[in-house]
Amino acid sequence: MMGRKDRVEKISFESVKTGTVLAPVVHTVNQETFWKNAVASFDYNPVHNDPEWVKTAMPFKIPKTVGHGMMTMSFMTSVVTNWAVPAMLKVTKVTSKFTKPVEQEWTITCTGVISEKHYISKEKNFIVVEVKAVNQAGQLVALGEVEVVFPD
Repeated sequence: MMGRKDRVEKISFESVKTGTVLAPVVHTVNQETFWKNAVASFDYNPVHNDPEWVKTAMPFKIPKTVGHGMMTMSFMTSVVTNWAVPAMLKVTKVTSKFTKPVEQEWTITCTGVISEKHYISKEKNFIVVEVKAVNQAGQLVALGEVEVVFPD
C-alpha cells in the first residue's frame, strides 16, 4: 500500500496577481550561523569567521563579525522558494544588493511582493518578486528581485 501524499497546490500564471504579498521569513543570526554559512559557501573570510581578528581590524567600523551577503540573499530567496517550489515553479534569476552588514544577534525579516507579470508564451511566462531584508530596528540590509517561470 502506498503512503498518502500531501497535495501540492497548483498555482497558475493566470491566478497570480501583482501586489500579492508572500509569507515572510525570519532568522535570528549569531556567530554559529556565520560559521555554518562559511562552510556552505566556502567563504572563510575572517570578517565573517574570526571574532578576535575583527575586533582590531574593524573592516566595517564595528568590532564584530558580520554575516555573509550570500546568507542574506538566501534568506530573501527563501521567501520565494517557500511559495514557488511546492507548486513546481522554477526560480530562474536572483539579483540582490546589500545595503548594511548583518551583525550577530540581529533578527532579519525577509519579505516579498509580486511586482511584475510578464506574458511571453507557454512555459516562458514569468513573474518578478521584489524581496527585501530588514533588521529588528527596521533598517534595510538588502533588497533584490527573484524571477519565477511558470510551466503552464
